[in-house]
Amino acid sequence: MNVPVSQAQVIAKQRACNMCHAGCLDCHYAPTRERGSHAMSRIPPSLNCTGGGRSTFVCHAGTMERRRGDSYLGKDLSEPSGLPEDVHVQKKIECVDCHQTGPGGMGHIDRKASCQACHIEVEQALAMSVHKNMACEACHVQILGGYEMTSWGPGKIAGSPNPFKKYSLYYGPQKPPILIRDQNHRWIPAKIWPNSVGNIKDPVAAIPGLTFRWPKGETHDAYALLGTFNVPNGNNLYLAWLQVEQVAHPLGKSRSCKSCHDSPVQTSRATWQYYDSQGALPFTGSQTIIADKNGLRVVDIKATSKIELMEGGRTENFAAWMHLGDIWKTNGDFSIPKSDPAKYRKLEGGIRGALVRLDAINARIKYRESKGEDVKKMRRRWSEARAAAVHDDIAGEQLIQGLVAIK
Repeated sequence: MNVPVSQAQVIAKQRACNMCHAGCLDCHYAPTRERGSHAMSRIPPSLNCTGGGRSTFVCHAGTMERRRGDSYLGKDLSEPSGLPEDVHVQKKIECVDCHQTGPGGMGHIDRKASCQACHIEVEQALAMSVHKNMACEACHVQILGGYEMTSWGPGKIAGSPNPFKKYSLYYGPQKPPILIRDQNHRWIPAKIWPNSVGNIKDPVAAIPGLTFRWPKGETHDAYALLGTFNVPNGNNLYLAWLQVEQVAHPLGKSRSCKSCHDSPVQTSRATWQYYDSQGALPFTGSQTIIADKNGLRVVDIKATSKIELMEGGRTENFAAWMHLGDIWKTNGDFSIPKSDPAKYRKLEGGIRGALVRLDAINARIKYRESKGEDVKKMRRRWSEARAAAVHDDIAGEQLIQGLVAIK
């Protein structure tokens, strides 16, 4: 740091950090009109995981909806509001149904979750397919929200001046997620956005490519360290990096094959509105994220409406990106591998053929259902076969043959 920081400023900053440490009531308190104001729930409702809808930034309302932007509940609880809810919300599936208690015991909820417990036939088909090195969410997450920019600079925290006020309320959608390879070379979707912090004393060198925060794979979040940069009349040196965070929601309908395989170049578009209570009145902006064989970069960052400064507001504090220029890039191959056209056509043809046969079987099942026959087993097996077929035609064909054999 290149500026003095008082004990009071440190305490104010720490109090803000401590807001995310939850107690029993944060998870299990579930009052309703019918059950009363002291009602508790053994299974924490998903709404409580986002702060219970009580206008709080505690819990995953801070990390998911507002930072990495992979909202589960969506709608009014997403940032920006109106993003789609996860498909599992409609099935009344709570967060803890998939995210089990970890080795730390009560309150230690695993971040990792597996689709296999409910979708074993899909997981098996995926393991046999050409996409076996892809996470389910790589195809089934199509839009993200949350931060699209973060700048740390002078401002006020808890009503007092502080050199490291976080200006992060650049909220907006980013679509589609960029796909990256994790530590095990598995393709996962990621949210990518520029970050900078001023008042850095010593120069920091850039590190090419991605640096994973947990190299052994405990998580798949990463960053691209871009180094320090000087801005005339700014806040000493600015340390800049690209935040690259794994996302897993909102799961829904799969993106199309063409969205990946029409071009080796990945392009994502982000639009945002600045909402912070300091620096400037709300304004809008946008940027483009590109990932290809030449690297990963954020380009064409711009304000799309007039910036009206508040009293004491300086763009060097809350919008350092306006002064840092074309720095948001790192080296590496982030392109989508080129597919074999013959294999691609064969796979598409096999899937289409399997779906045609499944449609014919579905018609027969519906006829038997209309006659009052008990065909629940066939209906369940048909659903399993269809889910497998759209992921791998060979796996789907095996289940279709088993389905045909059922009387």
